[in-house]
Amino acid sequence: MGFVQNRHRYPLKYWTKRSAIFSLCIVSILVIDSLYKDQGRFWLNTAIAFAGLFGVIICNLLLHVHFDVKDPIKSPIKVKIFGYVLTFGICLMMLAFSAQLGMLTHEECRIIQGSSLNFFLLSGFRAAILDFIVLLWLYFLMNDYFKNQLELERSKLDKLKERAVNQMLRQQVQPHFLFNALSSLKSLIKKDSTMAESYLLQLSDYLRGSFMTSDDGLATVKQELKLCEDYLSMQKIRFKEAIQYNIDVSASSFKAHLPIFSLQPLVDNALKHNHYTIENPLHIDISQQEGWIIVRNNVCARKQATEDTNNYGLNNLKERFSYYMKDSVIIQDQGSCFEVHVKIIHA
Repeated sequence: MGFVQNRHRYPLKYWTKRSAIFSLCIVSILVIDSLYKDQGRFWLNTAIAFAGLFGVIICNLLLHVHFDVKDPIKSPIKVKIFGYVLTFGICLMMLAFSAQLGMLTHEECRIIQGSSLNFFLLSGFRAAILDFIVLLWLYFLMNDYFKNQLELERSKLDKLKERAVNQMLRQQVQPHFLFNALSSLKSLIKKDSTMAESYLLQLSDYLRGSFMTSDDGLATVKQELKLCEDYLSMQKIRFKEAIQYNIDVSASSFKAHLPIFSLQPLVDNALKHNHYTIENPLHIDISQQEGWIIVRNNVCARKQATEDTNNYGLNNLKERFSYYMKDSVIIQDQGSCFEVHVKIIHA
């Protein structure tokens, strides 16, 4: 990455204006000091000081943009070396120009007249001090900008989270699910009271789990799997052998976290968008692999989908996961198999 590619991602005009103001503020100290001294050409001397300081700031700023460095204090050694070399070159030119115009102090003239090496040593000393001041200025300048950007991004994510959670809560217990559950319960009561009692307990556990909340919007993997298992058990009673499922997640991951109500909607999507019979059952597998929970099902799409198929639920899940980490939801449609990978959050 170079300056041309990076410059669009940084507010160079804004930083340049602030740097010019900062340079004027620093040089104004020299102006005030010069007003009380008998010094000729002090306006020219002030202009040279401003040009030198502002030039060092701009050169170092462009250098950091070129190498895509957002924190000057923690910048790589090569960036610091390049920055000092640029600062040294500018100080060398300023000192040579001032000497040519006879604008140096008596102490500076005495040092330079000693030897040519002293000329470079004086420039190097000035460059070291100036480079340190400029790095501090760039740190506050860039850190302030990126801190504001981070707060703005966090605010956007908070709004996304709030919107996504509200949408999630509205969808947790859908009317058609309750209607089907109660219809199945009514049928079971007439046919098998024992099975009806078991179904009612699972429905109760599922409804209790679906309304769980937390301050951080997270649930343990164990809680999420329990919710899925209650839901699948009820569907198993309803559709019998037309639904087959298997949950294989290590107990060592039970205390890790996932966004609340993140696995059950994936299972529900598999039931909504597939056609399944006893002869051609729907297989749903929930497994774990290298820090990911994988929800997998075979595909036998309905001829006419009665549900919304615009990936609304998956987009909702991505929004909620984006609040905690990036690239944490992976969707793989392999034709005969559909998989969703969600990243486990280790709090």
